[in-house]
Amino acid sequence: MAQNMNGNLSHFQTHYRSPAQIASDTAGVTQPSDAPTQGSENITDNFGRPWPMDGAHALNVGGMPVTSDPFLFEKQQTFVREKVLERRVHPCGSGHFGYFEVTKDVSNLCKADFLNTVGKKTPLFLRFSTVTFGREYPDLVRNPRGFAVKFYTGEGNYDIVGLNWPIFFGRDPMQGPDIIRSQSRNPKTFLPDFDATFDFLANVPEGNHAGTMFFSDSGHPDGWNFHGYGCHTFTWVNEKGEKIYIKYTFLKKGGQRFLDFDTVQKTAGMDPDYSKRDMMEQIDNAAAGNGEFPEWTAYVQTMTAAQAEQTRFDAFDVTKVWPRGDFPLQEFGKIVLNKNPDNYHRDVEEAAFNPSAMVPGIQSSPDMLLQWRMFFYRDAQMYRLGANMHQIPVNCPFMARSHAPQSYDGAMRVDNNNQDRKNYQPNSYDKPKYSERSVEAPFAVANPIVSRQSHHKNEGTDIEYEQARELYNRVMNDTQRDHLHKNTATCMNAGVSKKTRTLYLGQVYNISPKYVEGVISYLADKNVDIDEVKELSKEAAMMGKTQKYKPKETAMHFLTGREVPQNAAPYPGA
Repeated sequence: MAQNMNGNLSHFQTHYRSPAQIASDTAGVTQPSDAPTQGSENITDNFGRPWPMDGAHALNVGGMPVTSDPFLFEKQQTFVREKVLERRVHPCGSGHFGYFEVTKDVSNLCKADFLNTVGKKTPLFLRFSTVTFGREYPDLVRNPRGFAVKFYTGEGNYDIVGLNWPIFFGRDPMQGPDIIRSQSRNPKTFLPDFDATFDFLANVPEGNHAGTMFFSDSGHPDGWNFHGYGCHTFTWVNEKGEKIYIKYTFLKKGGQRFLDFDTVQKTAGMDPDYSKRDMMEQIDNAAAGNGEFPEWTAYVQTMTAAQAEQTRFDAFDVTKVWPRGDFPLQEFGKIVLNKNPDNYHRDVEEAAFNPSAMVPGIQSSPDMLLQWRMFFYRDAQMYRLGANMHQIPVNCPFMARSHAPQSYDGAMRVDNNNQDRKNYQPNSYDKPKYSERSVEAPFAVANPIVSRQSHHKNEGTDIEYEQARELYNRVMNDTQRDHLHKNTATCMNAGVSKKTRTLYLGQVYNISPKYVEGVISYLADKNVDIDEVKELSKEAAMMGKTQKYKPKETAMHFLTGREVPQNAAPYPGA
């Protein structure tokens, strides 16, 4: 223990002891345990309980995460509390007000009131962001971008929390914190750590579709001038109670713009707030009559339950897209941004988005990551802003025709606090009205067995790479592929070990051997064993996975160990 300048222990040093020391003394246990002093035999929870198996699969029933998984709860809840003051995820960004206007009739598909009339306008707030680095980090750097929209509808606020890509790096909620940490600062050095990013992608085969986009020019768009995507699969329900699965796409008027690596480096150094400044100036200039307000056309893709059963890929897997040739984009509206915030802290920093903020006619799907995000986003916002965040103007459902929440009191409760309404239900005095319109349309889960079994039929198969191949071989042109190779190698040159490079390239080889060759051509150190890469690629689809938890053909087959055929339906009867 350290001593003070006089060589004596201070009062504080004498009396400050670790929680473990105090607990052992209180319990009368004074002898040291037999536990090793460095490391641990098993990964455990905060209370010492060993984690089950590989730590990459959430406890679920039929593909739906359950609230009785203590490991999932602890991992997620401690993750969103790692930082204070700023958002743990999406901290750097800016937001703007505007409106949504219905341009095509979709009332046959969805009963949401803000979609029921062509020409109807709904006020909204849209926040752009980078995902991992802090508020003061340059907003042009390589990163996924957030695209979060809050619609102030007559039936309450509706939030779409998406990205500038239609896919994500993972689909099991257990790996959510790992995705963000792998792209964040190194906890020891506090420096950007591409070795962690490549190593994580090497161990998550399904993540390399998004990984390809991450290292492409899509990783550094020109400001906030990009397309937006809802990413997850949602459900629309019409007035007849008929449901259909959907995905959202928002295409930027005038198209996306991207910057090359050298321009990003120079511009980010000269103007670290380039993206925030550019969007603000676009809106200010348009308001002054110089140019047009930023605008996005809103599209929806639709898929029936029968189609979901027949797709080769898992329709509810957020690491996969729905091919537009099979599921074409259907226009239904537009987003226009026409007002900048009056105060950044109040209007942007205190904005809270949550995928569970839905309105009648819109609900979730058997998308496992979406199901979990509907909990932990609200949990994260309650931690950051408090239980009464709905009172903050940007979060206030000011367009709602009624507002009678079943929440009371709490820190900084300054609205009418439900006045004299009873704070329990049911009671003999109030006669609350409940909405039949809000009743959720049912859907089936994969099976009634609670386990950590995966229900993503792609897992451990070559299907994980098919869409990334399509992106690399058909969607990208020669210039874009060359930029992808150069960007990837540039990041690898920034301290990525030979072991990590080799493992990652083993994944990339399954997308295309030319992808690997292109990356190696730009490496400063070309010390890569291509034969080792090729050999690793044969088992790459199972990297980071456990055979026990691979998808099974049926619920009972889970007990016998039979694997799911590659063309089997992931959610029978969905």
